[in-house]
Amino acid sequence: LALPLAPEAIVSLPVEDLKAILARARASGAQLALCRDIRRRGRNKVAAQRCRRRRLEAIAGLRAELGRLGREREQLLRARGHAQRALGTLRGQLERVTREVMGALSSGTPLNSVTSPGTGTPGDG
Repeated sequence: LALPLAPEAIVSLPVEDLKAILARARASGAQLALCRDIRRRGRNKVAAQRCRRRRLEAIAGLRAELGRLGREREQLLRARGHAQRALGTLRGQLERVTREVMGALSSGTPLNSVTSPGTGTPGDG
């Protein structure tokens, strides 16, 4: 069947323009059916291409987010390590001060002569 338009034009033209051209060309029923089929397949091809492009863009976005989240995770793990070390230091200081205070209480030594944590100077009590 001979068509009055190229397949690319059938796919890309607005529906009203396509109908007008086909009416002027006095297209037969078989030609109209073929044009509808070409248009449907062409539109579906374009939609599939858009879908693939969006999927690839989404994958690229997810990969970028995965990289960012990996870097954030590493940063948080480092911060947790620093916090755990600081907590260990504070617990050690608390144990030392507790021992000093308990020792001072059991020996009858006044509390204001016990050293403050980390300074080595007498505390305020």
